[in-house]
Amino acid sequence: MSLAVGFGLVVALGATVGTRAGAATHPAKPKVAKAAKAKAPILTGRRPPLVAPGMKMPAVVASTCSACHGMTGISPLGEFPNLAGQGKPYLVKQIEDFRNHTRADPLAQSIMWGMAASIPRNKIRAIALYYASQKGAPGQPAPAKLVAAGRTLYFGGEIAKQLPACMACHGASGRGLLPWFPRLAGQHQAYIIAQLQAFKAKTRANDPHAIMRTIAAKLTTAQMTALAAFVHTL
Repeated sequence: MSLAVGFGLVVALGATVGTRAGAATHPAKPKVAKAAKAKAPILTGRRPPLVAPGMKMPAVVASTCSACHGMTGISPLGEFPNLAGQGKPYLVKQIEDFRNHTRADPLAQSIMWGMAASIPRNKIRAIALYYASQKGAPGQPAPAKLVAAGRTLYFGGEIAKQLPACMACHGASGRGLLPWFPRLAGQHQAYIIAQLQAFKAKTRANDPHAIMRTIAAKLTTAQMTALAAFVHTL
């Protein structure tokens, strides 16, 4: 029996007893309607949580990941990426690539190889799901001229160099196209520049079909800086 039906039977029985005692039956009806209206928002009106119901922050996030990436995936330091709102498949792949040394850019070798090795394999997906469920970093202001130049490249590419528009893989809003193309919106400028440089130098080579290595090879330092400034504002 549901709570609503049970509550209705109690009210009905109370009204019958009241009638036998000489009390009016009409006052009981508004109470039933009012109670039903009060319960409805509790059952259906809540906003869906950012984290799946019953999911807790993995202990390894608090003990290990949060030092560089923050408790909710917003990194306090520009050299370390924001992970909040990043796609789960992308995060899982990066952790696995750190573990097997497929991703070998300078930051990976100096920090993430050791950190990823300490993460139990059965915790990787929980970490990825947790950070993917968090609200992404908001866009921040950047120098107007750099932002304008970066916007042109991001949305239009450069035909003369056969540079494709970044939005083709990372989306018009910079949220990324799963499963392989990451969220760039709100990302730290220093981290974006460092990764583009790593792709260009081919020290980072875990991009599918060498897409980013091919693109970064055609980018100048000025263009990298402009793109980093633009996506930082998204």
